Amino acid sequence: GAGASALILDHVSALGSETLPLASVLGRVLAREVRSPVALPPWDNASMDGYAVRATDVAKATREHPVALPVFGTIAAGAETPPPLERGGAMRIMTGAPIPQGADTVIRVEDTDRGVDRVAIFDARDASRNVRPAGEDLAEGHIAVSSGTVIGPAQLGVLASVGAATVEVRRIPRVGILASGDEPVDLDGFDEVRRGRRIVSRNSYTMRACVALSGGEPVNLGIVGDDRELLRARFLRAREER
Repeated sequence: GAGASALILDHVSALGSETLPLASVLGRVLAREVRSPVALPPWDNASMDGYAVRATDVAKATREHPVALPVFGTIAAGAETPPPLERGGAMRIMTGAPIPQGADTVIRVEDTDRGVDRVAIFDARDASRNVRPAGEDLAEGHIAVSSGTVIGPAQLGVLASVGAATVEVRRIPRVGILASGDEPVDLDGFDEVRRGRRIVSRNSYTMRACVALSGGEPVNLGIVGDDRELLRARFLRAREER
């Protein structure tokens, strides 16, 4: 009941920590918060493929009256800082690519004729949109992953993106599983089960599996008969072995 749980928890404290490579910490608990040394994204970037433009240059674009602009180049994802965008012009841009200075809009490619040297824009619905500002996901110096977080696939990705090659995590708890009673035997004693004298200590296997699935390291302490002193001795031995 609640009283028994409280008694146990009163004697439980957080385990120590260890520093491990990022690739080894899936499922572990982060022991120390990780802050980002960089802004994510590191620059204003396009949230879709299209054309970087100034909103004022395309505000009147419609299917019936498209706006035509000269194309001054292409900005690929991973490109270095592009040159500033001239007024009345456009630059082809890919998702994630840096926005050129002066541009405040990315017109989705579906609203254009996909021109290379000159582009016709058929809709102004993207005016002042589709630009992700630097630091929108994570500002420099902010917490990327908080202490106490269980590290899953998403957290691994975030930690990698902020350069956390190693992280400090809580040590895995080692949980002893001890079966007691005069009737249970392990599988090597199954002949006794066949003769109807004993039963398999199946809960030993169930509990070990539960511990492993919960992130712990199960330690098989075997089976001890209904003897107070034998139980005491086995507990003391387990304490020394840890």
